[in-house]
Amino acid sequence: MLVPALGMVLVPKAVRDYVAGLPHPTGLMGCRAAGEMSHPCCEYDIAVFGQGENRLEKVDGHIIELVHISRPKDHLVALRDMSIIKDSKAFSISSTLKGIADEKDEKFKKALFASGRKALVSSLFCQQKFKLIAKKKDDEQQQVAGAMWLKMASYHLVAGTLAIFGARPMPLHELAQARQADLPADAADGVQAALECIGIERATRPAIARSTEAMMELKSKDYDKELVRVKVEHLLEKSMLADCYYYAGRVAAENLATRNDAFFRRYAKLVQLAMDLSSDEQRLEKLRKSLSLAAKSGLKTTVDDTTTFS
Repeated sequence: MLVPALGMVLVPKAVRDYVAGLPHPTGLMGCRAAGEMSHPCCEYDIAVFGQGENRLEKVDGHIIELVHISRPKDHLVALRDMSIIKDSKAFSISSTLKGIADEKDEKFKKALFASGRKALVSSLFCQQKFKLIAKKKDDEQQQVAGAMWLKMASYHLVAGTLAIFGARPMPLHELAQARQADLPADAADGVQAALECIGIERATRPAIARSTEAMMELKSKDYDKELVRVKVEHLLEKSMLADCYYYAGRVAAENLATRNDAFFRRYAKLVQLAMDLSSDEQRLEKLRKSLSLAAKSGLKTTVDDTTTFS
């Protein structure tokens, strides 16, 4: 049975009842709140306005991810389209988030734009890591790390470009968002170069199976590892191979971004499998130049330049 979250978004009754019983104010956010791109495998992202550890819960067959937020104003992008499930007089979500739901709200636009710029800067940082490693041309483990950094740069570029031009990137849906985005020619060319570097054309079931197995090993201690597996399996069942390949690589990239050089050297094979890395140095250097041009072009864009494309 579906019931509205304060009359705005349909939420299973069991989910709403569970969330309403939590000790803090709560709201539904993410793709379920946006209501346009969610898949049956997508979790119900619940913003919990109070201290606590993020975790997953399963309620009546539905997966809920509890995301604790203590300072809502620091999360304007994530809280976009949020539907309030439980408010309180002591901590009024309604007043705190006033204006976020307005599609033309300047604070949201600026926050999204800023997040896009940050992602493009991260892309350039990863590209620089690739360049430094490529110059050394020493051992195989180092070259694997170089290809990894360039692929990370590509994921940052796609997410940053989407955000710069008005779309909030959502990992499971990011490739679909890139396909649908109405971008200016130079930004579209940059995204195309990024997708080529990511290797969308290699999206086969065997490649995805290898990547997923390695990625699950990387995420062995993460609370959301089974949710990631469910999403991969759903996309495979729907034969959405390109989307699945992109998503699995993106999750692996996020995990590896927290690791150090010693890890990359010791587990080079695991890294290579998780991200399905290419060893074609000349091709990668050519793609890096395209990524660099696209990232720098995106950073020259102003928030006013994007109004046509949002």
